[in-house]
Amino acid sequence: MSKKWFSRAVLLQRWKSCEHCCGVRRIFFCEFFPKKNGIMDNDTILKRNLLALSSKNTLLSVRAGTAAPSEKVRFIRAKTGDLVPVLKSGGTSQYIHSSIDPITEGLRFFNINKSGGYLVFIGFGAGYHIIPFLGHKDITQILIIDKDISLFRSVLGSVDLRDFILDPRVNFLIDALPDEITSYVLGNYFPAITGDLKTLALRSRWQNDAGYFESVIESLKNMVSALSDDYTVQAYFGKKWFKNTLVNLSSAEKATTVLSPVRKAMVTGAGPSLEEHIGLIKKEKKDSILIATDTSLPALLSFDILPDIVISIDCQHITYHHFLSGIPGHIPLVLDLASPPALTRITDNLVFFTSRHPFSKFVSSNWREFPVIDVTGGNVSHAAISLADALGAREILLFGMDFSYPEGKTYARGTYIYPYFSARTLLVNPLETEFFSFLLRNQNIVKEYEQDYIRYTTRPMISYRNRLEKAAAGFNGKLVAMTGKGVHLNLPSSGRAASERRPFLFAAGKSRESWKGFIRTYNEAIRKLPVPGDPVMEYLLNLSLKERDLWTTLLPSAAALKKDLDNNAAGGVEILKMVQDWTLRIIGEFLSK
Repeated sequence: MSKKWFSRAVLLQRWKSCEHCCGVRRIFFCEFFPKKNGIMDNDTILKRNLLALSSKNTLLSVRAGTAAPSEKVRFIRAKTGDLVPVLKSGGTSQYIHSSIDPITEGLRFFNINKSGGYLVFIGFGAGYHIIPFLGHKDITQILIIDKDISLFRSVLGSVDLRDFILDPRVNFLIDALPDEITSYVLGNYFPAITGDLKTLALRSRWQNDAGYFESVIESLKNMVSALSDDYTVQAYFGKKWFKNTLVNLSSAEKATTVLSPVRKAMVTGAGPSLEEHIGLIKKEKKDSILIATDTSLPALLSFDILPDIVISIDCQHITYHHFLSGIPGHIPLVLDLASPPALTRITDNLVFFTSRHPFSKFVSSNWREFPVIDVTGGNVSHAAISLADALGAREILLFGMDFSYPEGKTYARGTYIYPYFSARTLLVNPLETEFFSFLLRNQNIVKEYEQDYIRYTTRPMISYRNRLEKAAAGFNGKLVAMTGKGVHLNLPSSGRAASERRPFLFAAGKSRESWKGFIRTYNEAIRKLPVPGDPVMEYLLNLSLKERDLWTTLLPSAAALKKDLDNNAAGGVEILKMVQDWTLRIIGEFLSK
């Protein structure tokens, strides 16, 4: 379909009066269509629209084709001759578009809401407000959400929308539940490639089903908020995840440590309350295994406590500071495949796991299967609890998980931050000043007043706490938090019986080939990917499943590359080409060493 006709001048030129339509300006050029007495009949219009719709959404086409026409709508001709749907609402009539000139109104809507990226239109009508957007290549996806399949069927039976529907970027969701809508968007919205997501509402349509549309908007807002946090993390760490995983494959190939199931576990965070419970930890260690987060490891060692397992998930090199006191060789170190390679050199007792990083998941699916740990909590304490749960612990005691700074204290004594700040301490700048300055660097500090002390927290910490509380009911084991002056944690139990829990040996499977052979195969597959082209979503949808999986492994790196651009305005196709070239270069440099 030619896109040139979407400028105002060409719109008005092509939508001019035509002799075939009795001098009436029509939307979709009657000379292209079969006619009945010079004008295409409604049955033909419906069939054309349904046929076009079936090419991309067979189920919706069938639903619309079998639905009865709505009794709530009638169609009138605007003064320009264009068909406009009118909804009956009580004793009044609600015009969905202008009864004077819907085309000009649509152009005005476009000029007010001009935007690229992934557009979600709330309310369809006859699409006049959407058509002008189709002429812009920076728009990667157009999702139209509306309610009432009978109304949709009536529009398809009255207005010829064939060319509109056939645009590869256009998709409809009619009568979809909010959860179904968010699921759809999550499946095909890739911020680095498709651009920002923006919702645009047709107010005249909104008024008739406000409750439904409000629930849709609320659901989309929550989803976008979560996606935004995730995308921000990808933009900062995407390239590092890929590089670290690449380097760690040689160590992962040799890792053979197995973690056996357990009945009871303790998990230590590095919050100040950890100090208060040292005695209890020593007592409980007699019949529990102790899983230490990397941050809490030096604190435990300073109190002569040896954990049974240590876990680390951060991809940043600064994580190495937690291990400056060393780690006894008999203690397994559990690492994300994307952990800093420096950590793989401090012990041979390694256990690798895979998280949701796309390249990590691809490695596990196509080279060597690794156990999975949930890192969606965003912090190592949450991941440590997930590990304890995966090992089958029926009871999991939590220590040092304050998710706050009680009385302004940031971490337990012995953690990495103490020697770091001690080295900077002067007579005029004591240790307490360093700690409080560290605390106040956060721009989103929140004060919580207790009866006899103040507790400080931050938005990320609040988010971590909320995620843990939400996830608690999904864990098999019962969580018991020892928080001291930290925040109170509401941790509901799953209620599952012990017999329902199926612990397993936490270990990697057998490698399918050498790590070098796997990387060479992967490198060649990336090199042979079809050349990206516009529209970018059509390009992605036309790929094979294997090709889409390969591109998915590059998305975090794509987010990071896009962030590095000065104007951050590169289009989806350009970003895909950039990340493909970057990946091939990184692998080439790595293999040549």
